[in-house]
Amino acid sequence: MSGAATRAISALRRELLEIDLAGPRGHHCSRVALAVTLAVIVALVLRVDAPWWAAISAFVSTQVTAPSSLRRGALRIVGTAIGAAAGLLLSPWLIEDQVALSLALFIASSIGVLGLQVSRHGYAWLLGAVTADMVLLATLDDPTSALSVACNRTAEVTIGTLAAILVSHLLSPREDHAPPRARAPGWSDLLGAQWASTQHAMRAGLGVMLVPLAWSWLQLPSFSQAAITVAAVMAVPAISDDDAANREKIAARGTHRILGCLIGGLAGLAVLIASFENFLPWLAALAIGVWVGAHVQASARDIGYVGTQGAVVFIMTMVQGSGPPSSIIPGIERLAGITGGLLIVEIVAILLTPSARNAETR
Repeated sequence: MSGAATRAISALRRELLEIDLAGPRGHHCSRVALAVTLAVIVALVLRVDAPWWAAISAFVSTQVTAPSSLRRGALRIVGTAIGAAAGLLLSPWLIEDQVALSLALFIASSIGVLGLQVSRHGYAWLLGAVTADMVLLATLDDPTSALSVACNRTAEVTIGTLAAILVSHLLSPREDHAPPRARAPGWSDLLGAQWASTQHAMRAGLGVMLVPLAWSWLQLPSFSQAAITVAAVMAVPAISDDDAANREKIAARGTHRILGCLIGGLAGLAVLIASFENFLPWLAALAIGVWVGAHVQASARDIGYVGTQGAVVFIMTMVQGSGPPSSIIPGIERLAGITGGLLIVEIVAILLTPSARNAETR
């Protein structure tokens, strides 16, 4: 883990030294920052419950070209809406039954991770599972909140995604030069040729199922942060038949996840300490941080997830309510909750992934 962190920090330093505002990469980062800014403004005007979700949706939906942004955005909206509806429909039967709720989290998460690996619409499967988990987890804080969470998350994701699609339609290249995506294997032979993917999905589902228990045991700030933890444990790298390689991938991704979380959170807190109480300076600071996160996300040095996680946590630290935050305390609590949850995820991932020794003896 320390070696992966050292390599990531070294690569991050080189990326920051190569920042170029004028090149194609710089233009893409500017479009990402513009989409996030637009999403935040619209979310604040409409007074949605969690404007940071709109901002995060804009960040992850803004792709290099207009067609790719539209494709990713459509999958995000559809997956979120279906997941919200599923969580809402299941919640009345699960509110009073902790065992049934845990089982539902396991099933939804396993299906979402498996769909991510085997379906050509994998991103929608993942978002559907994440959103269903969010709705169900919210009932642990407030049993009556399922409807409001389902509606609010769908609205917030839609606002951010539409902002990304609009900015991409107006400013992004129309030509999609990305190489053709590998053909998805589909849902067949899950217990045969794709057994490794099925096992991996079940491990991820078990990890998600255990998160609420650890969350309550450690008394972390709020179950609202569990959604970020759930998303983190489910956004796993592609699986293979090599357990040792899988373990290395998960460990490296976990290192990048925690590193990005710490960098983004500390950067956000540093900005909050500067007391940006006026709207425009605060919005400008948010846009600059998002621009840097997008720059790192586009890295060719295999540290893109550091930028993704850093930008997400930076947004969640900066965007707290109906405008510029008046206190850094909510940001500190949010950072503590996210960091604690991510540490739980990494421990679960390490314990549930077969060790290299076990892989060699099979």
